[in-house]
Amino acid sequence: MPFIATKPPRQRNRRFLRPIQLRPAQVDASAAPQEQSTDDEQQGLLCSTCRSLITREDQAISINGRHQHAFFNPAGIAFEIRCFQSAPGVRPQGATSIEFSWFAGHAWQIALCATCRTHLGWRFAGLAGSSAFYGLIASRLRSS
Repeated sequence: MPFIATKPPRQRNRRFLRPIQLRPAQVDASAAPQEQSTDDEQQGLLCSTCRSLITREDQAISINGRHQHAFFNPAGIAFEIRCFQSAPGVRPQGATSIEFSWFAGHAWQIALCATCRTHLGWRFAGLAGSSAFYGLIASRLRSS
């Protein structure tokens, strides 16, 4: 019988976060990136799958002092997200959850493209009356 080489079984790369102290998320719209011209403010961000309009650059906001964040989910998958105060091109799906929320004091809900239903990120709703915002996956958006 001939020897047949096989690949070793694929192992998932699991990374674990060290515990951190969470503070309630602070929304600071004044610290959001400022665009240079009116044309840039109207720059649309599209779904990278179907190219539907999702939001605009002028809707960018800063959460906890930053517009862009990088996180791992419980399965160890990394996401780089951008925060927006409004994203009319997405539809929240399913129940809200406070488990493993990346922003303390906010419950999350999956956000899908309203046209093709691609997972684009999450809607974060404040638990103590603070406003909701969207955390959209940077790699799933493209400029118009």
